[in-house]
Amino acid sequence: MSPNALTATTWYEQTGIAPPETAALADLSPAYDTVIIGGGLAGLSLLWRLAEAGVSAALLEAGQVAGGASGRNGGFCSAGWAAGDDQLERLVGEDKATVLDDIASGGLAWMRERMGRKGYEAAAPKDGILTVSLSGRPPADVDPASRLLTGAELKAETTSPRYRYGLHSDAGFQFHPLNFMRALACDALGAGQAIVENVTAERIDRRGSGFAIITDRKTIQADRVVVATGGYGGRETGRLARLLLPIRTYIGVTDPMPDVLDEHIPTRFGVGDTRRAGNYYRRLPDGRLLWGLGITAFGTLEIGAVRRMVAKDIGKIYPAMAGDMKKARIGIDTAWAGNMGYARHFMPYVGEIEPGLFTMAGFGGHGMNTAPAAAIAMSKALSGEPEALAPFTAIPKQATFGPLGLVAAEASYRWRQMNDRLAEALT
Repeated sequence: MSPNALTATTWYEQTGIAPPETAALADLSPAYDTVIIGGGLAGLSLLWRLAEAGVSAALLEAGQVAGGASGRNGGFCSAGWAAGDDQLERLVGEDKATVLDDIASGGLAWMRERMGRKGYEAAAPKDGILTVSLSGRPPADVDPASRLLTGAELKAETTSPRYRYGLHSDAGFQFHPLNFMRALACDALGAGQAIVENVTAERIDRRGSGFAIITDRKTIQADRVVVATGGYGGRETGRLARLLLPIRTYIGVTDPMPDVLDEHIPTRFGVGDTRRAGNYYRRLPDGRLLWGLGITAFGTLEIGAVRRMVAKDIGKIYPAMAGDMKKARIGIDTAWAGNMGYARHFMPYVGEIEPGLFTMAGFGGHGMNTAPAAAIAMSKALSGEPEALAPFTAIPKQATFGPLGLVAAEASYRWRQMNDRLAEALT
């Protein structure tokens, strides 16, 4: 395996439970009620929900289950969508935004409920998310579910000299996403559903009232197909590929340094800042620091370069800690990149593309509640409640314009970064 690949070894893989024992393509039945393409959180959540509803389904994954963003992200789960509240209201209106917000909260509740089930112990959830701001003044009105931290209270959690204030909430949590995904896959397999890894869906052809999924080795019939491929979709996504951009982000994990963390980042909460391309980080159980940074359309895949990026970024937020790390020769042990599927408006596309062909994609940028939230609605629709998808129909479909869209996205991110720096300087 190339060290430059998106599949470079992650800390999650190093500490992961055994992967699920999936089926061989040759062992699949020739036909299913529903075939799901994509083994990320959206696809697996839907596969399990359909099992609960008694719907026979198979899931096809081009790589390994949770090999994309769902198994290599920062490990945060909180309410809301990647689009902020004001942006969402402008996009769909106040009433529909409220409904979508409730749906997102349902996804968070579903994730939390599953975390408490037998078999998910290795996901190791830990309550508490601290959202910090590098600019602006503390809000006058704070949600009753959150606690405002300033001054000494904030310093007791994080010693960064750049943070102006923080909002702590126990509604969200941090966890080991790969272990969660593997446990969820095992649940779906145990319920009689089929999962096949390392199989590429070359295309989806309509045949009669159903579909033929043409793979590199076998053709499978399905009454309905759900495409849930995120930032790693290929030719099988068809028109969906014109609505999403594969946007890259980076994560690094330090060598063990519990004493250094106790001094500089004593908080046990997961931390994220309010910038669009900001940081998210958390202490890991083995005394390491997981540090995420950036969103970019054209970033490097060279892992040595990613390690240097992570170390430099830590130094920008925690200069004193970076100095202590250098003195103790503490480095970035593992680092990796990953693609997320982004729409221009930061909202996912969930619904029916044409009769019997559905999509759930575009969940990049907001933790692990939104994909299962969409899966709940999709499972209801596939089980006889088509109105469950109605809240998503108001989300407009915005073309990304291929390579030109990537250039525009990069320009937008750089503009946002410049505004963030200006806002911090003026505060």
